[in-house]
Amino acid sequence: MSANNWLETRKRAFDIRKKTLTTSSTNTTYTAKVDKTAFEAGNVERVIDVITTAGNGMTVTVPDGAYSGQLLLITFLTEGSNETVTVTTTTGADFSLTAANDYCSIEWVNANVGWKAAHEVTT
Repeated sequence: MSANNWLETRKRAFDIRKKTLTTSSTNTTYTAKVDKTAFEAGNVERVIDVITTAGNGMTVTVPDGAYSGQLLLITFLTEGSNETVTVTTTTGADFSLTAANDYCSIEWVNANVGWKAAHEVTT
């Protein structure tokens, strides 16, 4: 493998995968790509930003993680009008983001413990 190929491969491996969600009347739920299948395909999301529009909150479902220590940051960037971003996990803690700039950084512990708060700011 040439040096350029190696550097590009390394860059892709460490890139933060970011997803920005904007609510609409038909788009109010999303399932995060964090599970083993997404990991094996190289499509694991690391950051999810949420923008809501008037009257439409968002539910982000977080499946079980792919490996211990895996991190996911969910940020409520822009609030349209008193919406809530609900973060539900298959295994572990759930979170409710109720104002712009609320966030939760969660970490996958294991299949018995699930997702736990690494850090959160909620109002």
